[in-house]
Amino acid sequence: MSKPSPIESVRCWFTGHGLPWNDDIESTLTEFGVERVEDLKFIRKNEWSDLFTSQSPILRRLATLVYEQHLAGDSDPMFREMVTLAATSTAAGVAKRRKLLATASAAAIVDDSEIKIIGLPEWAIREIIDYIPKTSRALLALALTSDSASWRDIHWNKSAPKPILSWFKKGPTSRKKMKRPSAITKLILSPKNEDEGNLWEDINFGDNEWDLCIELRDDDIAGMLACINSVQKLKRLYLTYCENISGRGLEPLRGSTVLERLDISLARKHYDGRYGECHLLETDVIPILDSILDRENHSLKHLQFPYRWRTETFWNREVQTGYFARFMQKYNETEYQQSIRCQKCNANCREHLSICREDETKYFGTQGNTCYDCLSHYCYNCSDEDAQFYLNFCDLCDKFRCKYCMTMKPCHSCLQDAFNRGLQLHPNYSVRNNISFMCNDCEEDRKCEECGHVFCENCQEFMQTCDSCDRSGCETCMSTLRCEREGCQAQTCGSCRDNNIGGLERAVKTCRRCRRNLCFTHRLNACKLNWDASCRECVVMIAPKLARGYERRRLRE
Repeated sequence: MSKPSPIESVRCWFTGHGLPWNDDIESTLTEFGVERVEDLKFIRKNEWSDLFTSQSPILRRLATLVYEQHLAGDSDPMFREMVTLAATSTAAGVAKRRKLLATASAAAIVDDSEIKIIGLPEWAIREIIDYIPKTSRALLALALTSDSASWRDIHWNKSAPKPILSWFKKGPTSRKKMKRPSAITKLILSPKNEDEGNLWEDINFGDNEWDLCIELRDDDIAGMLACINSVQKLKRLYLTYCENISGRGLEPLRGSTVLERLDISLARKHYDGRYGECHLLETDVIPILDSILDRENHSLKHLQFPYRWRTETFWNREVQTGYFARFMQKYNETEYQQSIRCQKCNANCREHLSICREDETKYFGTQGNTCYDCLSHYCYNCSDEDAQFYLNFCDLCDKFRCKYCMTMKPCHSCLQDAFNRGLQLHPNYSVRNNISFMCNDCEEDRKCEECGHVFCENCQEFMQTCDSCDRSGCETCMSTLRCEREGCQAQTCGSCRDNNIGGLERAVKTCRRCRRNLCFTHRLNACKLNWDASCRECVVMIAPKLARGYERRRLRE
C-alpha cells in the first residue's frame, strides 16, 4: 500500500520559500515518508540535494540555505540571505538575480493551469517590476485586478481619486468581490522611493516591443489609464505602435487638467510615420481633446497627430469642415498658443498648427514654433551667428526640433540646387525654401556611407544601394551596374563586381561575350527562350546556381 502524499502545508512551505514544487518532488517526499513540515528535518542533506539536481545552480544554493535554516528552526535569516543575494550589484550578482527571479516565478507554479504570483515576497515583486518597462508594469497591475473589458462597465473614469479600489468595493455581487485587487496590485503601482514620486507622469508605449503594442485594444489602454489615475497624474502620453486602437481608450483622460502633451501619430521615434497602420477615429479622439480644452486651467502644450489625418484634411476640402479642422482652429485660439514667445528674440510667435502655406503640405497639422523634445518655442526664421536655424522640420519623422535637442542636416542635393539657383547670396544668408532637413537619427537610411551626405525622399534618385552587399552611396562615391531589362531595379556596386561577389537573384553582372548587363533572373529567362541560340558565356554564368538549386531539390526529396 502506497504512503499518503505530503499534505498541503508541505507544498505551501516549499512555494513560500521560493522552491519549486512538481510531481517528481512530491513522489520523492512521499517515498521519504514526509507528511508534515516537521518531517523534513529527518531528510539527510544529500537526499535534500538530490531533490534539486535538475534545477539551476542558484536554485540549488538557495535550497541548501533553506535546508540549513529549517534545521535551525528559523527561516527569517534565510530570507535575509536571499534578499542580500538578489540585491548584489556586481555583474555576477545581476546574473544571479535574474536567475533568482526566473526561479521565483517558476516556484509560484502550482500546476499547469494556475500561477500564484501573489505568493512571492515583496522584494521579488520589486525586482520584477524594476526589470519590465513602465507600461508593462501598469498592464500587469490591470491584469491582476480585472480583465480589460470590465473597465468599460464603469466608463473607465470612475476610479478617481482612488485608482483601482473605489468601484470594486461598491458591488455586492460575488463577481465584483472576486475581482477586488490584492496588495500586490497596489505594490506594483506605488513608487518605490522618492525618486519614483512622479512615476506615472510619463507613459511611452515605445518602450515595449512592437508585437506587444499592436495586440493592445482600446479596452487595454483605457483600463491601464484608469488604473494609474491618469486624469490626475499623467502629463505625457505617447501611443507608439498602438495601431489597432480607435481612440476610445483615451476616455480616462477626459477633462484632464494635467496632460501637457499627447502623441497619437503612432510612429516610432525617428521613423517615417507614413507607412504604418492607423485606425484612430476623429469621432472618438477629438471629443476627448475638446473636453480638455474646455477646462480653463488645462495644461495642454503639444499635440502630434497621425499622418493620415493631416493629409486627408489638407487635400479633401470637405473634411476641413469636420472634427479635425474645427479642433485645430479651437486649439490655435487657446490662450497658451496665442501667447507663446520665441526664446531667441522674445517675439510673439503667430504660426500655429493650421497656419501653413498651401504649398507646404508637410507642415499641415503639425505644431509649429515648438520643439518636439523640449517644448521650447522659436520663430520660424530665427538663426544663430553661424546662420543655423534654431528650429527645423524633419521630413522623415514630421517633427520640429531645435538645434539644442537634435542636429539637423540638409539634403545635399537640395542644397546644391539652391546654390545653383542663386538662392544663397552670401555666407551669412540662411536658406530654407525648398531645402529638406533630417534629424541625425533619421538619416541613417538616406545617408551615403562614403561622404556622409544625406538625401531627402525627392532626391533619392541620387542614392544607390547594392543588392549584393546592401551598401548605400551617392552617385559620386558609388558606381553601380544596373540591369538593362526595362522595369528591373536590380543594381550591383563596382566593388562587388570587381571582386566577383554576388550570386543573388538580383546581382547584376556583365557577360564578357554579349556584353549584356543583366541580373540572374532576367539572364535565366533570356536563356530559357532558346537554349541552343543562347550566349554560351551567359549559360556558363547561370549554370553553377542552377546546379546548386538542383542539388537542394534532390536533397529535399
